[in-house]
Amino acid sequence: MTNRSRTLGLLGAIALIALGMPSPAAKAASVADFYKGKTLTLYVGFAPGGGYDTYSRLLAPHFARNIPGKPKIIVKNKTGAATIVLANWLYNAAPRDGTVLGMIARGAPTLELLGGKGPKFDSTKFNWLGSLNNEVSVCVTSHRAPAKTFKELLEHETVVGTQGPVSDSEQFANFIQNLLGAKLRLISGYPGTAVTVLAMDRGEVDGICGWSWTSVKLMRGKDLEAGKLNILLQMSLAGHPELPDVPLITDFAKNKSERDQMDLIFSRQTMGRPYLLPPGVPKDRVAALRKAFMATVKDPKFVAAAKRSKLEINPVSGEEIQKLIVKVLATPAKTVAAARENLKSKGPLEKAKVVMLKHSGKVTKTKKGGRRIYIDYKGKEVKAKVSGSRTKVTIDGKKTKRKHIKVGMTCTFNYPGSGMEAKNIDCKS
Repeated sequence: MTNRSRTLGLLGAIALIALGMPSPAAKAASVADFYKGKTLTLYVGFAPGGGYDTYSRLLAPHFARNIPGKPKIIVKNKTGAATIVLANWLYNAAPRDGTVLGMIARGAPTLELLGGKGPKFDSTKFNWLGSLNNEVSVCVTSHRAPAKTFKELLEHETVVGTQGPVSDSEQFANFIQNLLGAKLRLISGYPGTAVTVLAMDRGEVDGICGWSWTSVKLMRGKDLEAGKLNILLQMSLAGHPELPDVPLITDFAKNKSERDQMDLIFSRQTMGRPYLLPPGVPKDRVAALRKAFMATVKDPKFVAAAKRSKLEINPVSGEEIQKLIVKVLATPAKTVAAARENLKSKGPLEKAKVVMLKHSGKVTKTKKGGRRIYIDYKGKEVKAKVSGSRTKVTIDGKKTKRKHIKVGMTCTFNYPGSGMEAKNIDCKS
């Protein structure tokens, strides 16, 4: 550095101090000082076990490492109305200091525009951090389903499970039913994709229309390889390179009006799994977290972990999401009205009945301080996820904490199925 450069730099710093403005270095230090020793909470709006939850639990420790001050991040699930409960809370009640983050459904920002009820937020005022991928959703049926191709979906009634009126699975099913003539019967209200998939395994539904391709591979990769799943349709604005023979929904647009509706509805796929902060978070913390998010997706340790977990990563920045939401919310009223009509359920909806199972056996192992409990059930190892707030745990009839469950105890899981969160775990010492 020349003497002239040093002098100019010193004069600049003196000028900032004189004006009462912090220097860039001081700002960075203040963000690091704020986050040092803190624990951040990342709330996921869906139940444990699905794609949103899996991505978030993978992201959290690596994201924390890239934030100035290196705080800890814990992941919690706050479900309800396909993440609208979480979005409303983040907007209206959550702390605005940068210690609370959220992951909501990609369709939540445009829900109110498209006629959905429940949002009490302005999507443009959230601070969007980014998305881990630009997602392609698919319509999937089991090998037992009457429709194994999209053409057959137009000919045979097929039962599909959804996660409620604001979920992709219900909105996309309605759209292809109303616009393209798919013969669907909807069962609405499963608490998450993982539970819907279990319903498909049990034959309660034939499939799901609006299942993220990355989640299909993650949750049912072996079934795909064994030919037990049919991929009927891609629902996105661009097809996935792994699905060259599966038709893309935009191929069926008959005119500009239909294509404009598809552009509006499926623009959400660009922000495939969006992370956000409440409004009002200090700008320097927002900037630091956005920078940390994009640094994380390039972090070799995170990339390696995602590869091991078979999770697809093709990130979108927070700034890109912010611009996209502003653009989408400015869609012409005529297009919005037509899309709204095609997203409505035209027939009666059946309400999902979540079947709870009871599996008993000796505990073979525990993980993560009792957050995962494994038992031997009829010669097969099954596991339950244990929530500290939602799962009731008892030992010898007395309520206790999950960390007190030990190997060798006999426990009964009351849960939807292996790998899912338990409602109750009753053990005998």
